This record gives sequence, C-alpha cells and structure tokens, in this order.
Amino acid sequence: MPTPYGYSWDSSNKRKGIDMESRDLFEVRKVLKESMADLKDQLKEVEEKLSSTYLPKAKELLGYNGEDFGTVNISHGNDIIKAVVSKKVTWDQELLREALSKLSDEDARHYGKLTFAVEERKFTAAPPTIKRILEDCRTTEVGSFKVELDT
Repeated sequence: MPTPYGYSWDSSNKRKGIDMESRDLFEVRKVLKESMADLKDQLKEVEEKLSSTYLPKAKELLGYNGEDFGTVNISHGNDIIKAVVSKKVTWDQELLREALSKLSDEDARHYGKLTFAVEERKFTAAPPTIKRILEDCRTTEVGSFKVELDT
C-alpha cells in the first residue's frame, strides 16, 4: 500500500534489509490507523445494509420452521445467500441467583457458574487492611503495549 511518504511496508522489508527511521514508522502507523478507521466505518455501513436487507427475510424463513435462530439459504436472483442468525444470551443476574437457590446444591453447581472478581478501581481505593486481605488473590501482567510519538 503506497503511503503519502512514498514507502510501502510489508513483512519482507526487514528481510530485504530495508529499515525505516522511527519517525517514519510512526508516520506510516498513523496513516494505516486512519485508513483502518475509514475502512471500519465503511464496513459497518455495508454490514448494516446487508442486515437490513436480509435479516427480515432470514427471520421469516426461520419462522416457517418454528425457529428464531439458525442458518437459512435465501434466493436472490441467480444467487443463494447463506444467512446465519445466531443468538446472544444474557441472564438477569438477580433472577438467576434466585432461581438457582431453588435448585438442589448439586444441580445449582452443575447448571450455574459463579465468578468472583474485584474491580481494579475499588481495589486501588480500598483501605490498606482490605488490600492486604485481597492482594494474594491478585495477579497483574502486561495487558498491552502502546508507544506514541510525542510531538
């Protein structure tokens, strides 16, 4: 991909002995990020158009089979469009806790999942006595690395 800086980056450049100055790398990254943002916006628009065009028909076809989710083939001119309507499930946490408490302990452990976590902002703001109790349960590691050109 040509850039406004007249340089195209690909993974073979390092093998070819081509090296860029740090400032050039930051500039290339900036251009690539801007291009990616534009492409993401365009892709979102296309996905929305495809969804508004084919989701109603897919739901209609699924409904004929008494289903709300699944895969259907939609005829469109000479083309066959494969549409997959997946489901996303969320649970009301309070209602679920109540429902699981009505089950036997064995069934509740089998069907339910309990996760413990402490929000980092609450841990950071906690008094020292509470921090001491919780700190052995806490592990920190590098999540990501970011470097910027400070101009």
